[in-house]
Amino acid sequence: MAAIDLTRLSRQIEALKTVSSDPIEFRNLLHETLQFYHRHSHRQHKDAVPASFMLVYNLPAQVLPQIEHGLSLKARQDPVETLALVDELWKDNHFEARDLAAHLLGQLPLTSKSEVYDRLERWLAAPLDRAVANSIFSKANQRLLSEDQVDWSAFIRKLLESPEARLQNNGLFGLSRLVEQAHSDQLPGFFSIIRPFLQNDQSLIQPNLSRVVEALARRSPSETTYLLKEVLSDTDGSAIESRVRSYLPFFDETASSGLLESIRRHQQRTKLGL
Repeated sequence: MAAIDLTRLSRQIEALKTVSSDPIEFRNLLHETLQFYHRHSHRQHKDAVPASFMLVYNLPAQVLPQIEHGLSLKARQDPVETLALVDELWKDNHFEARDLAAHLLGQLPLTSKSEVYDRLERWLAAPLDRAVANSIFSKANQRLLSEDQVDWSAFIRKLLESPEARLQNNGLFGLSRLVEQAHSDQLPGFFSIIRPFLQNDQSLIQPNLSRVVEALARRSPSETTYLLKEVLSDTDGSAIESRVRSYLPFFDETASSGLLESIRRHQQRTKLGL
């Protein structure tokens, strides 16, 4: 394994730029570069949960951010060439290639947003590694989220309203990230969006739904508490009690106590058949 020499890495990034008009050659050279820094003898703890279940290089932390930074300006300057690179990298079965594809897509100007949304819809409709989904909602949407939040919010809503469970689930993941950066006047709309999901027992959506509740609890704890109490009062069955109980760590002691009391009342109504 080669030591990290930033001058050498800069030259390797420049070499990638020179072949950016040839997506296949770029992809091959990217793998050569990543293989150069792959740490063959550096092993993770055997019980550690991998960040990605795709093929993954074992790289020093500096390598991928440096490559992303080095390619960003060129990606912004030539959207057509960048889209061809993105499509080629997305075919790859290594996490780093797809992660870079997401980053490059997120650099494109809003003049290319229809092409960006087209790829996002196709990507999100297919089975995704969790780490890749995270790349999509943290990198591929960079310009959309920062410069066109209204359309990005509409895209998330479109995912949530889809009849496809996978798209709904990805929409919840995207919503959890959007809540963190959205303007405060958007929050009331988010509460109405997630209400039916809170009443849904489907196990697939629960982890991402929990992320949304946690994000809302950070941004607006009193309104989130109020929503959960309302849902408890309107939803039958013990499953809702378990879900709300799992959200208690997101709140302070006062709010948690209030939610616990609502859970107890719900349990009493359930026992009485009311």
